[in-house]
Amino acid sequence: MGGLVTREQAAAFVSNYGQTWERWDIDGFVELFSEDVVYVAHATDETVVGRPALSAYVEKEKSEQGAVRVRMGVPVIDADRVVAEFWVNSREQPATTVAGCLIARLAPPGICDRFREYWFDIEGDIEAFAGWGE
Repeated sequence: MGGLVTREQAAAFVSNYGQTWERWDIDGFVELFSEDVVYVAHATDETVVGRPALSAYVEKEKSEQGAVRVRMGVPVIDADRVVAEFWVNSREQPATTVAGCLIARLAPPGICDRFREYWFDIEGDIEAFAGWGE
């Protein structure tokens, strides 16, 4: 895939990624990705290939994470690549925070075909540090 993606399309991907995650809009989330997406969920977690597998993965994450508040950092965009931090606070008990980063390769009109993310799980409901997401 790959190709020319506008900055607006790349920024929209990041925004929509965060919004669909926070709402657990699984169909909307999966539509951000190509039919044959390769989605690497943390280097030690799992790799899913294709929209059906991605949908099942996100459904599992929904049951594990419960209600969440998702914040996305300002995306760094270079050609067909976009990188952005995310900060996620669980609304469930016990409170947990996930701080991480995503790397996505996009094709017009901003659909992701290759994706990976890295994160840290933090105990408690922690606010982002000064300068986070810039």
